[in-house]
Amino acid sequence: MPLSLATNSTCIVLAGDHQQMKQRVFSSEARELNFDKSIIERLYNYYDSVRRRHGGTLSSVPIVQLKHNYRNDTTILRFLSATFYGGSDVLVACTTQRAAPRLPPINFYAAVGTEVCFRHVTSTLCLKENHTGVSQYDLKAH
Repeated sequence: MPLSLATNSTCIVLAGDHQQMKQRVFSSEARELNFDKSIIERLYNYYDSVRRRHGGTLSSVPIVQLKHNYRNDTTILRFLSATFYGGSDVLVACTTQRAAPRLPPINFYAAVGTEVCFRHVTSTLCLKENHTGVSQYDLKAH
């Protein structure tokens, strides 16, 4: 339902992260209208300012922050917590999944070339891309 159709009796629950990565907005007019901020961030900032105007306590301000994380390893979560949420202990890791083993990094290479179509085949082949991949494999193997 569009929020513009909400009335005073409408109850809305929004879930999200006001600290999430922002989209890039290039228009200065759009930035002036706060379109560079998500609705979650705008609402969080609004209710936070209302709370501060009332001495930091306002029970009717409905902000609930979830702190338990079930997706990230403890080390990664400590970094995210310290960098974005004001302390390494703000978010709590609740995962039982072990950290990934130490593996060598994956390298990606770009090759600019022309794709070749073969008769009676639906796929294409970029010879430059193929050559780059084989060259990199040969370098790693030796």
